[in-house]
Amino acid sequence: MKTILFDLWTAQPSNGSKFHGGGEYIKSVFNHLLMNYFSEIKISVFFDFSLFLDNWILKLIENHGIEKHDIRNNKDLQTLLTNEKPNIFFSGLPYLYGNLQIPPQTFFVGTIHGLRTIEIPSDKFAYKYFKASRSIKEWVKSHFKSYFRKKRIHDFEICLKNLDSIVCVSNHTKYAIKTFFHQLSKQVNCFYTPQKVNSCNIIEHTDVASKFILLIATNRFEKNSYRAVRALNNLFEKGFLTNYKVVTTGNIPQSVEKSITHKSKFIHLGYVSPEKLEGLYADCDFFLYPTLNEGFGMPPLEAMKYGKTCIVSGVCSVPEVCGEAVYYINPYDISEMENRILMAEENKISPEKIKAHLATIIKSQERDLDNLFHFICSCSKKDIQK
Repeated sequence: MKTILFDLWTAQPSNGSKFHGGGEYIKSVFNHLLMNYFSEIKISVFFDFSLFLDNWILKLIENHGIEKHDIRNNKDLQTLLTNEKPNIFFSGLPYLYGNLQIPPQTFFVGTIHGLRTIEIPSDKFAYKYFKASRSIKEWVKSHFKSYFRKKRIHDFEICLKNLDSIVCVSNHTKYAIKTFFHQLSKQVNCFYTPQKVNSCNIIEHTDVASKFILLIATNRFEKNSYRAVRALNNLFEKGFLTNYKVVTTGNIPQSVEKSITHKSKFIHLGYVSPEKLEGLYADCDFFLYPTLNEGFGMPPLEAMKYGKTCIVSGVCSVPEVCGEAVYYINPYDISEMENRILMAEENKISPEKIKAHLATIIKSQERDLDNLFHFICSCSKKDIQK
């Protein structure tokens, strides 16, 4: 029976976020592995025992009698790999593992979710999302993108070279890897990001009295809240959207919030629980997602579950995932964003059309989740030269 060492460390809180997209991916993959392949492979896991990890994950580990290892840094992980020598080492976020010495008999599989720091190392408004010296650094990055892109290409190359096999979550990411690393001879395998695991099926509905537009992750420049806020504020200034509020999540930066003159129209919730976010998707009138870069793009699918009209960026993987069931925008064009918001207000996309597309994507996600495990379980160092 093959042994697999599964990385749960990278599913734990990161950069101040208790929950993040990469972490939800890892949890979904781990859950599917235990539910469907536990009898076929011996599994051990590692994570930082001092940090948060979902109770349902901890219960899965306990109920299945899985061996767990306490890891605090890469030195601890290196020792674990050297001692355990698993047949397969799987990481859903392997970006910081480029310098690990992988045992000769261990097949290292890692998932690359996107190349955001290469594709858009910065943005001309990125400085607005940070304070003091970090704001200055982002301003510099926006003016010297080619330098920072080269640096990130170098960092990614170290990571990719250490992987025996590369998994990615969309065709966009697959071909971005081929574009930026054309000399890389390794196979790149595309398996769509799976749906999140709903551990409790609890939805916390909102108490917003009026119809509202949902805008999430406002603290991250790549999610483009500054341009979105300007577009929405412009529409309020012009007398449109009189019956609407805008609900935002994520701690909206002060310099972004300052651009709002119609402050009574905006409700800033800060960070919200998964249950609260689910309620916002369910209760919003439509969802605005003007992202500048995406490796897959789960948030629009979360809103589609409730038949919601979505306005999304026509960049990267988003058209691949959302198909013809959304309105598209150029995320850099504020006037076009205004146009589509008004369009979405007056012309909702049919919920039947939205849910039909979602069903097709979910079917692909379920198929690819099985294909991912067939692929992982078939991996062997005998098949490659490291």
